[in-house]
Amino acid sequence: MTDPTTDAPTHVLAATLKARAAAAIVASCAAAGLLLRVHLAASEHGSHLAGIAHLSQFFTILSNVLVLLLMVALARGTRLPRSLFEPTLVAIVAVGLIYHVLLAHLWSPQGLSLVADQTVHTVVPGLVLLWWALFDPPVRASWATAWRCTVWPLVYCAYALLRAESSGFYPYPFLDPTHLGWGGLFVSVLGLSAAFLVLGLLLVAAGRLRLRLV
Repeated sequence: MTDPTTDAPTHVLAATLKARAAAAIVASCAAAGLLLRVHLAASEHGSHLAGIAHLSQFFTILSNVLVLLLMVALARGTRLPRSLFEPTLVAIVAVGLIYHVLLAHLWSPQGLSLVADQTVHTVVPGLVLLWWALFDPPVRASWATAWRCTVWPLVYCAYALLRAESSGFYPYPFLDPTHLGWGGLFVSVLGLSAAFLVLGLLLVAAGRLRLRLV
């Protein structure tokens, strides 16, 4: 008997004009949020280059950049590997969830900072999830998809810790071994990976449920 997961489409494509237009809107929102964050960071750190260097330490920013690139590609009619699109979808949804559950209470942005903050943490994640729900046809994906969703956060953790070795700056409290200790850091990264795995499993389950409802 053929495994039904082997027949699942391996690429994501904005097949209609509406899908491409929607992808362009998502890309525009991501670009606007990123540009505003760069502008604010440049004011704080003295130059646009210094601002970009500072922002490039954050998972939120890097994931929004990935969203921008992928949505521009979709708006242009490019076929994207599902193995790239789905982990990015999980990553940007995780950005919103982690921020609102763990980080939002740590600061109170005002004015343009609030606009930028909500754009990259709330608007973009919500729009990407909405695009997926409306324009990505449901597929019976393999459960192995969930494991792929853990790769990007693990790569980011290694990158952030390596940068922090020279800069002394840890972008998130749950990645700071000076407070957690190395044992606590290991538990934190393990928990983060588990969270991404669960989100990946939920994505696969949601895709299969959507397929049954069609």
